[in-house]
Amino acid sequence: MNWTRLLTSPPPTTSWILDGSVIAALRRDPKGGVLWAAEPTPAGSFEVGPAGLQSVDRRKLVAALGSIHARLDGARRVAVVVPTGWSRSYVLSFQELPRRQRELEQVVQWRLKKLLPVPPSDLRMALVNLAPSDGSRPIMATVGLERAFAEIEAAFREISIEVGLITGQIFALARAAAPGARLLVQQEGGFLSLLITEDDQPRLIRTKHLSSSGRLADATRRELNLTLSFVRESLGIVGELGLEVFADSSGLEREIEDWRSAQTGVQRVPARPLPSFTIAGALERLGLARIQPLWSVIEEDRR
Repeated sequence: MNWTRLLTSPPPTTSWILDGSVIAALRRDPKGGVLWAAEPTPAGSFEVGPAGLQSVDRRKLVAALGSIHARLDGARRVAVVVPTGWSRSYVLSFQELPRRQRELEQVVQWRLKKLLPVPPSDLRMALVNLAPSDGSRPIMATVGLERAFAEIEAAFREISIEVGLITGQIFALARAAAPGARLLVQQEGGFLSLLITEDDQPRLIRTKHLSSSGRLADATRRELNLTLSFVRESLGIVGELGLEVFADSSGLEREIEDWRSAQTGVQRVPARPLPSFTIAGALERLGLARIQPLWSVIEEDRR
């Protein structure tokens, strides 16, 4: 789940997305177009718990993957995008860090004991060293239950596909971040995630579980206000903040725009271009909030 591996070149030609509603894949065609295929997620394929993705019904997942792969004929080594809420991410600060990888992992695991309801030994962990700030050594740790993600990889192997990368939607979207300060807001079923980047460096990541009761808009406004205050007062980012929103709910998009218009120094980033699909219906079937992270991991870098 090391999202920095997305920055390697060349990018993969095929990406898959898994969530509780849809399983889909995009394939970049050498002629310039993009192919796609999708299936409804079989009921009971995934179980999500307090630490993220908890279990996978491999038999059901293999059936859906095989159907899509037979139609799409994508690459044998792929990137897989999953809901951000299937893992947990933290920006952790330390005064000193050991140089040896194993000792570094142990230091991070000790900190995670206080944050997660499962033993750190049960977790798959990806660590990204960030630029030093105010004498501290920050690290972004992304973790998920090892057994659950291993089941996803095993399901793909059953249809002769190797998973080169598993990453959350918000980190797939962050691949296309630009210089300056950005706030990425990503909403998916049951979760709201916010990622602050500054000159392509993550500064803050927040993932909020959304209760089925209560208004989604109210919870989102609270999180946005808390995040903006932290950005200005604690992170010291006082200049213009670019805002990008990728939400399953179109109504939430409008609510966030209303919030943005009432803020000082928060500007909406221009919409990203869509891929050129060779078969119609992708936007209606998948929605922009799924297409953009899928496309971000296979789009050739033109910067």
